[in-house]
Amino acid sequence: MTAPAFPSPRMAITTVFVTFGIAIGALAGSMPSVMRNAGIDAETFGLGLTISTVLTVGAMSVGGQIARVASNRAVLLGVLPAFALSLGAYLMAATPLWFFITIPVMGLCFGLTDLFMNAEAVTLEHDLKRPIFMTFHGGVSAGVGVMAVAASWLATQWGTWAVAAVAALMFAISWLMVRRAIAPRPLAAGKAARMGTLPNRIPLMLLGIAAGLIIAAETSALLWSAKLLDEIAPSLAAIAGLGAAFFGLCNAAVRFPGDRMRTLLGEMPLMIASLIVSICGFVALGLSTSFVVSVAAFATVGFGLALLIPTIFAMSAKLVPENRAGALSFVSLLTAVPRVLAPLAFGIVAARLGTAFAFGLVAVGLLASLGLIITFKRKGHGA
Repeated sequence: MTAPAFPSPRMAITTVFVTFGIAIGALAGSMPSVMRNAGIDAETFGLGLTISTVLTVGAMSVGGQIARVASNRAVLLGVLPAFALSLGAYLMAATPLWFFITIPVMGLCFGLTDLFMNAEAVTLEHDLKRPIFMTFHGGVSAGVGVMAVAASWLATQWGTWAVAAVAALMFAISWLMVRRAIAPRPLAAGKAARMGTLPNRIPLMLLGIAAGLIIAAETSALLWSAKLLDEIAPSLAAIAGLGAAFFGLCNAAVRFPGDRMRTLLGEMPLMIASLIVSICGFVALGLSTSFVVSVAAFATVGFGLALLIPTIFAMSAKLVPENRAGALSFVSLLTAVPRVLAPLAFGIVAARLGTAFAFGLVAVGLLASLGLIITFKRKGHGA
């Protein structure tokens, strides 16, 4: 009997997802330290995130065109080293200028990695003919949960360079596994390969706008959690990453059995219930002045948001099986407005009215997303 290949394609892509989560955790946990080192305030940080998000969305929106000339494997092998370098440079930014130079490049790498690791994951699910997509996103959540609290501790005890070193090691492992285990796939071709001729555009539009509001909420919870906890209890700065950590670990706790939940309960009921839980969590963040209660609220938000984006991505890819990367690109393009405006708006509100108040406003955006998902269901899509 022939021994199974090591690493398997599934293991390799899972490692990329975990590394992606580690990058997010590094950003979330070290955020207060980066702000102090670079000499920037919340409003300036929000502007930087907005610029970065423009590059992230831009990279994802052209992914369908890139898929016509480069395989998922080729893109990942090219972008992972650039991602590691840009993340390290951002974490060690010591001036506002260096911060603004590095954060857009990092945003570009975030977008390309996000799109093409998801495109490969959806294709692997199709190859295996069973639902496994949620487990990949569980890897992201686990990476966030572990790295967020580790990053806040490393940044305060050793410096942000230590956070960059740990992340770089994981990126190197991911690159080697992709090179060894992932084979190039046939490139997308024909009318379905072009953004302008994608079928099923109306349901993709509903999913894309809803996804933008949800991703904006996720980004706010992850990247501003340490700032909120640092404000509530400055003496606990070394564990300010606990908010993002509990968010990520609770995300993972739901995502790993998420494929079974999709099968048993149906995607639409699961998404509607998840949005309601998320809205309650953000309302609690807006009202709380307690470190413990806020950490619990971040955990609640983690539970609620866990299945939403993976489910939207999976449904979008199923709508256009001829070009899954193109479908994800189209959906990503439609996320642009809420994703781009949210960091700047959050930063302005946080600087003027408080971080907790800004978190409370996120619940309003999720209410709008709930309305879009219900409209999608009423039009006869989903299950």
